Amino acid sequence: MRAFYLFEFCDQEWVPNSVRECLFECMDSCNSGLRSFNRKVANTVIEMARNVGLKKIIELGAGRAPITTCLAEDDRSEGLTLIPCDITPNQAVYRQLAAKYEDRVQPIFSSVDITDTHEQLDSAVLVLAGMMHHIPFELRPAVLEALSQSSSKIAMFEPLKRSLLSIFLATLAVFPALLLPVVRLHRPGRLRRFLWCWLLPVVPPMFAWDGVVSCLRQWTEGEWQAEFDRLGDLARAVEIHSQSNSLQVIWSGKEIAITHAPPTVPTS
Repeated sequence: MRAFYLFEFCDQEWVPNSVRECLFECMDSCNSGLRSFNRKVANTVIEMARNVGLKKIIELGAGRAPITTCLAEDDRSEGLTLIPCDITPNQAVYRQLAAKYEDRVQPIFSSVDITDTHEQLDSAVLVLAGMMHHIPFELRPAVLEALSQSSSKIAMFEPLKRSLLSIFLATLAVFPALLLPVVRLHRPGRLRRFLWCWLLPVVPPMFAWDGVVSCLRQWTEGEWQAEFDRLGDLARAVEIHSQSNSLQVIWSGKEIAITHAPPTVPTS
């Protein structure tokens, strides 16, 4: 169960750009529309930053920076510094966000490998939204240890779980993918959506398959707790919140001053 192939289609060089764009749009339709996952994550981390008195929110493994975008659009983020970063930063998206929200978005344009410590990641709320399952199993302990070495609050959110319910729901993702040409009828890219979702419908099964594999790559609550037990006092104030189809893990790094815990916001 430790190796899965044909995963992360959006990162595969052999996948045409037009297919990749459709897959990103499917993900956005689900996480920003159908489930409001991105908005709920943004709400939680804004409250968290306020509660612990931190002025920076850093989106790790940001990809196209959906959480940073939600945060930047929220008036409550005024006075905060929003920082997207990734091991392979999407510089085009970062530059657009920085230009549009120059008062608050300050991307890291260089590569950030979170298996190692970085001074840039200190004194912040570190957000991992829907990305932990992308990290190879063998590298995850190093990621948790490196993040716990920071003087930051760390918040991990996953919109899926390793459960029969999540796997079943992931297979149903073919339907929002099939509806994509209708949902985005008035947006640019209509022809590629008609092509890859209807005429040559490769996007719906690819999107569903990615979801199923994402479920299988999740850590269970017990596996998360075992890793924190291994870290000992390095990771503090650990909270593991499991919903029916999502998981939220919050903890504090070694030096952060802890006030009171933020209210849990369901991500399912």
